[in-house]
Amino acid sequence: MTYPIICGALLIILALVLFYTGKIILDLRRKNKELKISQQRAEQQAKLKQEFISTLSHELRTPLYGMMGLTRLIVEEHPELKSNRNLRSLKFSGDYLLSLINNILQVNYINYEELILAKTSFNLKDTVSNLVNSFSYATENSDNTLDFKFDESIPEQLESDPAILTQILMNLISNALRFSKNGIVLFTVDTIKDDATSCTISFNIRFDGSEVSKEDEDSIYEEFTNIETEKRSYLGTGLNSTIVKSLATALDSEIIKQDSSFSGSEYAFAVTFKKASQHTEQSIAEKTVTSNKLRALVVDDNKLNLLVADKILSSENFDCTTIDNGYDAIDLVRENSYDIILMDINMPKLNGIGTTKRIREFDQATPIIALTAVDVTQLNRQIIQAGLNDYILKPYDKNHLLELINKNIENTKS
Repeated sequence: MTYPIICGALLIILALVLFYTGKIILDLRRKNKELKISQQRAEQQAKLKQEFISTLSHELRTPLYGMMGLTRLIVEEHPELKSNRNLRSLKFSGDYLLSLINNILQVNYINYEELILAKTSFNLKDTVSNLVNSFSYATENSDNTLDFKFDESIPEQLESDPAILTQILMNLISNALRFSKNGIVLFTVDTIKDDATSCTISFNIRFDGSEVSKEDEDSIYEEFTNIETEKRSYLGTGLNSTIVKSLATALDSEIIKQDSSFSGSEYAFAVTFKKASQHTEQSIAEKTVTSNKLRALVVDDNKLNLLVADKILSSENFDCTTIDNGYDAIDLVRENSYDIILMDINMPKLNGIGTTKRIREFDQATPIIALTAVDVTQLNRQIIQAGLNDYILKPYDKNHLLELINKNIENTKS
């Protein structure tokens, strides 16, 4: 009698176990389904965010490119206006707006682990000198002094990502100026180590503003700064610590707060740069002075951008043709021979990707460089598939553009 009772009890227990196990499995399946739906929604939201930032970048960069380009051309054509107060103000505003736009993009890259370090040959002294000069108007308005010392033994050409380096320095310097009044900001660039292939350089920003309190000093690289304090500042809010640190990490560096004996603050970081090979070949302009002009086609739907590009290339002895749409560009390439084509990506009706694809159906040789104000990480695959040879992000530096043009023209000859 006992045995059947035990067996029955075990069966009941087993049935209950199976029942609750089944219920748990159903609950897990339901929760997994809900989790999958939530994940899909999150991925969709992330995609929409990336698309929004890409669109925002383009909408901001396009007019900024025209403004900065025209400012540079005015200074080049009228050297006597180089120290003009209004022009310096305009240049500072353009440089700072560009930094803020880059900051927005870097937030997007960092969130999605897409921060890619570019390897570009650049002149470090020119880069940091231009950066310091862009703060001249700001220092006048804050009654601060920005002193700059550069180690002349640093090689002329280095390889790294000048855009990321500039962003870090711009935010360190702007923060130093923001938290100073009637003070001195000292920015020094020195060599730490120099060998045959690389050079390690330190960047140091020290400031001793009379209004730097301990609270302000500690808040400079906190996640958020006090909004009421920022309302007093001409320079805005700058970057938070997470982003600045991530940018420094991309350069394999770290921003360190130095222990200083004076009243104030001191921040430093060091970067190891690869030495760029020294090119002894002539520039495009030098080559074309004694030979036939190189022919360039610039395709862009923005008239102001066409004007800036035309001015830059014409000053380098190019025979430049400009057109504002992809369809006419295709006809021009079919009927004429060009040494280089500069192609805007975002154009109505037929964009730069589509225009390039159609050109490549009958012309595989002419190098085509994409001019884009869009997040390049989203375009890399499309650029390669379309047959574009290279790209440059607006607003671009004149020397960088000419370097890309020179490289791609030389590649077609080799």
